[in-house]
Amino acid sequence: MLSNIFHVKTATFIKTTTSFIRVIAPRIYDDWVNEKAQEENMRMLVTSGRTPTGPGNMAEALPYYSAKHKLYGYKVEVSVGPRGFALNCTGHARGNTYDITIFRRNEAFHHTTRRKTDEDRTLRDTGILSAEYPDEWAVLADKGCQGLEQHMRCIHPTKGSNLSAAVVQQNADISSDRIIVENWFGRMCGLWRICADKYRWAEDRYDDIFQTCAALTNMHIGYYPLRAANGEEYNQRQNRLIVIGREKEKKRHASLKNVTESVGASGSECRWMTVPIARAQEKTTI
Repeated sequence: MLSNIFHVKTATFIKTTTSFIRVIAPRIYDDWVNEKAQEENMRMLVTSGRTPTGPGNMAEALPYYSAKHKLYGYKVEVSVGPRGFALNCTGHARGNTYDITIFRRNEAFHHTTRRKTDEDRTLRDTGILSAEYPDEWAVLADKGCQGLEQHMRCIHPTKGSNLSAAVVQQNADISSDRIIVENWFGRMCGLWRICADKYRWAEDRYDDIFQTCAALTNMHIGYYPLRAANGEEYNQRQNRLIVIGREKEKKRHASLKNVTESVGASGSECRWMTVPIARAQEKTTI
């Protein structure tokens, strides 16, 4: 623990650190995230949802469960510009919140940021949905945002198993362009362990901590631009966490099976039901 290095009690160290973060978070977020959104010449915006930590007891934990990762946590939508800087971070949402719901809550930012200027309108734009939305640049989203193209210039991969060759190629092109957001998350996770490991602090501190890390990541990218290796590292972390989630799911089912057998043998339910509930509280960061 860092508190031992500074020879202070853990509670004192945490209180001092979080108080400092709450003071600096709004300032550096304005300087290194909001400022980038104003500087960026927006011809492509990429968004991604992220699910880090988890909460308390079983009743509280269920709304934070991410079916995709089989883990409990929070979701944050981060918008990344073409030059690799984060331009916006939403407040965290529960893990079971749909990506499209978070996107719609942040719709004002997306409309404002992607609106073309008078100078932009003189540029040639033959991209997808350019005819339907001539005054907007595109936002590249994942498959969780299906249907948004009916309201804005939102481009996402097409779902389905029997896709034409043209659609398959289009999906590949979209994924290739969206790699920049994975590179950004890879850089952030490489710099800040609190964003890549279990989050053990209070939920009300999460947004300040995440946005502070996002701002400092942008500052780092200003000196050291993103590389493809950042995205590869992020994917490795994601795959590892998915495997962890699946293993925990198997253990959970095995525990429930053992409890069911024990209850059947003893005829007592209350005595045994605490076992799977306690294990279901395990939390892992994505």
